Amino acid sequence: MIFSHPLKIALDEDYAPFSFHDERGNLVGISVDLWKLFSEKTGIEVELIPEKWHLAQQMVLEGQVDAIDQIFKTPERGKLLSFSKPVFEMRSCVFFRKDLPIKNFSDLSSYVVGALMGEGMIDSLKEKNPDVKLELFENYSSMMKAIKDGKLTVFLGDDLVVRYYLAKEGILSNFTTLHLGKNYLHVAVLKGNESVLNLINSGLSLISDDEKRRIIRNYVPLITVTPPWLFRVAFYSLSFFVIALGMAISFIYLLRKKVEEKTFQLRSANEELRVQNEEIEALYQEVSASQEEIERLYNEIRELNDRFRNSIEEFSKLVFIEDTPRFASELVEIIKDLLEVKSVKVILDREEAGEATGEVFEISHSNEKHGLVVVEGDLDETEKEVLRAFLNIVSAIHTYRDLVRKEKKLYRDIVKTWVRVLEYYDYYTKGHSEEVAYYVVKIGRMFKMDGEKLKKLYWAGLLHDIGKIYVPQVILNKTGKLNEREFDVIKIHPVKGYELVKEIEGFEDVALWIRHHHERWDGRGYPDGLKGEEIELEARMLCVADSYQAMRSDRPYRKGKTVEEAIQELLRNAGKQFDPMIVEKFVEFLREGGDLGTGHQG
Repeated sequence: MIFSHPLKIALDEDYAPFSFHDERGNLVGISVDLWKLFSEKTGIEVELIPEKWHLAQQMVLEGQVDAIDQIFKTPERGKLLSFSKPVFEMRSCVFFRKDLPIKNFSDLSSYVVGALMGEGMIDSLKEKNPDVKLELFENYSSMMKAIKDGKLTVFLGDDLVVRYYLAKEGILSNFTTLHLGKNYLHVAVLKGNESVLNLINSGLSLISDDEKRRIIRNYVPLITVTPPWLFRVAFYSLSFFVIALGMAISFIYLLRKKVEEKTFQLRSANEELRVQNEEIEALYQEVSASQEEIERLYNEIRELNDRFRNSIEEFSKLVFIEDTPRFASELVEIIKDLLEVKSVKVILDREEAGEATGEVFEISHSNEKHGLVVVEGDLDETEKEVLRAFLNIVSAIHTYRDLVRKEKKLYRDIVKTWVRVLEYYDYYTKGHSEEVAYYVVKIGRMFKMDGEKLKKLYWAGLLHDIGKIYVPQVILNKTGKLNEREFDVIKIHPVKGYELVKEIEGFEDVALWIRHHHERWDGRGYPDGLKGEEIELEARMLCVADSYQAMRSDRPYRKGKTVEEAIQELLRNAGKQFDPMIVEKFVEFLREGGDLGTGHQG
């Protein structure tokens, strides 16, 4: 659609930081900058019309403007308006001063919580704490005045808006939050005006998330959240640094003692020269010899320092080695270089590396023993102390690696338990998820994916139907065709699966693939009605794998299709239900004998 007139957008004239008038009366804010960027990218002229919020809504209903900006999507509004895809995420939080003893929502009973009149999240707050006491304000300005005057220390509000006002008052750093919920801001048009909505969606899709974040950063300070695992890494890194520093200081101290000792010898020799002139030549030779000894010691220490530094560099790499035999082999080489010995043997978790006979040292930390090191060769006491300190660090790193492995195994066990629960709940799912996981990984390899991405595709295949535990079994196991109401119930399972999986740390992207694995290439899928490349590539792969396995499976009311019948079904729906490029590669794989051939019975 080509506009012969400017695209008219109504917006709230007093909704900082999205739209407001600055000291000179100019309309500024996040929305203003967003629409400027929209106009630059699309070449469409945009006219922004600021108005009081209720009048702005009325203008779009009466057709005076083409759309209304930054509006929350509700069922009531959905009767009259059509909404764009989400533009900005808006989190609702309870803000409170950092010096208050508040850890969770139950602690709010002792405080008066400020909120705007008509704030939609008040009900959510009362669900978490029915005893909360509220003080209502007409607008953010009046609430901020109470905060600045010290009359209010706890309050409820939208994250971006509140941070804008707190930063404006210079008190943002004094507050922290409890996360209550989140919603999304959209652009809305009058229902039936889909051509304008498609134009707006098309233009907004040209604006990247980075560009949106840069716009927000102009008005609202960002808050960096440090993930909990980073503190563990920092702790072990600091421990390693402190021990390494102690070892370095020990080397420096030994060097200093040896230099002092040789210096004392040199002074004594000089004194003898002054007293005994007749022995000048002999003493001179002694001094020369002493100087040569000092130079030799200095070169030895410098060489030892270089070896120590190189060992530390190699040692730091041990943290990232997960394979225990390789860990042990690398440790053998590091100890050889550090102590300049020919033979070292390492025994770690019943794995052995190297060959040696000689003095035995424990790999231990905090009274926890992990293995032994055998060194062949004569070591002095200083070298032994260095080796023991070094092995303490090795033991700490080994303990950390065990913790990481256990954490990963816990995640895998949780995921597998979920799959088993679903199999008991829905008999058709038994075996289906494993086969879908197999196919989707094969498709991922066709698109040159590897490593962590393939692992996540595998988990997505296993978990794509986990949301079906929210669907009644009478619907899941129905032998006949589902009616419209039953199909609507079935359609909730991608969203429920998304809500479950996104809670697993590091699986946020897997959750999105699960949410969108029933979206269609032509935009007629569910739950979000995404189209084409709006759908994540991995979700499109999952859709093809899931559909093919379902076609091949026997059901009580129909026989599973043959491989060729299923291939023809994929080809007929390429460009409609499926990404045509994925179908092309997958069909080639199937015709080369890639089908599992199990005839899965559901």
